[in-house]
Amino acid sequence: MREEVEKRVLRVLINTGLIFIIGLALGFLNISFSSILAVIPVGGFSLTMALALIAVIVLFFMALRVVLDLIRLIDFASETLLKHIPGFNPEKSPSVVRALKELLVVFVVTIMVSVASPLISSVPNIGGWLSLAISIAAFAFSVILMYDAGRTIYAAFESSIQALIDRIVAHNHNSSEREKKREEAYQATD
Repeated sequence: MREEVEKRVLRVLINTGLIFIIGLALGFLNISFSSILAVIPVGGFSLTMALALIAVIVLFFMALRVVLDLIRLIDFASETLLKHIPGFNPEKSPSVVRALKELLVVFVVTIMVSVASPLISSVPNIGGWLSLAISIAAFAFSVILMYDAGRTIYAAFESSIQALIDRIVAHNHNSSEREKKREEAYQATD
């Protein structure tokens, strides 16, 4: 398991570095995603634009590989973390891992919508409305996923949370009893 984690972490770092370098190179060439998308429907594009389009496709697949490796790393990390939580029911481990993946999906959707919004807004006549509709749909989707993840995590940790609440209540109850005894002792000395 250790070797696989090391291999995946290394792949994530290398692919992220390559994505950054290719994105930086496209920035120096003054080629943006919107300029590539604007040229494609017209039909005639230069060698530079063809290379930029290939670079964008490569970037997409590298980003997909990074996301898939991160999902597997989240699986490993959550399994390790869940083993060390006192009072956690190990039978509920798959549901917690699913909830963590749902939170990762919310993060990815947020990033994708924030990247795609300027491109979609540039569409004439309907770009603004389309961007607004996609943002609202992504928000609703994210809220639903976060609610489901929160409910799943609460259900998995309910016994631990209840034990913590009982300890806090018992501590406060013991503190108030000690306070009453001090007051009674103080009044008895007067």
